[in-house]
Amino acid sequence: MPPLLGFDQLPAPVAEQLHRVVKLWKKQLPGELVGIYLHGSIALRAFRPESGDLDVLAVVKNSLSTKRRLALAAEMIKLDGQPCPLELSAVRLCDLHPWKTPGNCVFHYSDYWRERYQKRLSDPAAECYVVDQDFPDADVTSYIRLIRQCGIVLYGPPVSEVFEEISDEDFWAAISADVDEYDFHSYAPRYLASNILILGRILSFKETHTILSKYDAGLWMTEHVPQELKYLPLRAMKVWYEGETQTFPEDDLERLRQYLIGKIKG
Repeated sequence: MPPLLGFDQLPAPVAEQLHRVVKLWKKQLPGELVGIYLHGSIALRAFRPESGDLDVLAVVKNSLSTKRRLALAAEMIKLDGQPCPLELSAVRLCDLHPWKTPGNCVFHYSDYWRERYQKRLSDPAAECYVVDQDFPDADVTSYIRLIRQCGIVLYGPPVSEVFEEISDEDFWAAISADVDEYDFHSYAPRYLASNILILGRILSFKETHTILSKYDAGLWMTEHVPQELKYLPLRAMKVWYEGETQTFPEDDLERLRQYLIGKIKG
């Protein structure tokens, strides 16, 4: 498998894409932008340009108007996929001090919302609730915990000056609340592989109190799941990181799912 990369090893087009994201937010929010922080696989030094996305958290001084959110979304659409998929959330500085879980999100962009943003941009009556209001988002808790662990400052003050520590209790509540919803049977192969590795990350955190990359979580699972199921996380890693086609027998998938969820909830 090709090597997994960290921030200091990014190919020039990926580094340029991040630079353009920072430039966009500084231009759109003069005097309002506090900082921009990178988390996800790059921060965990487990990034593959062919399959990874860019995970970014912006911190702003105040909430954003609908007009500003749409302007940001229109520009984010242009940057998305050039060359990597983008996922960016924004939070207010005042919501970070004191920290209260689950966290309040004032902007979110990802590939999942791209089409809805496009519809709203062409039709002001189209529904897109992330444009019209702030909303609670438990994922913000996860982002901040990872940023405190190994996040990268793209713009703004040091991490410790902006983000408070996230307790194990708050983080665990954020990542474990919906484990029963992880379905191994109704997803395309890539998302099936992702779900296997994410459940492994959740269980590995319970045991190690450290956030692992999907890659490291897959390796961790090979040492902690029943012997007869160890091949499944290995196949999931092949799909997620190398784009290979793999088969996943339904009976073993369900056994692995029940095993992981049982350990997480036990």
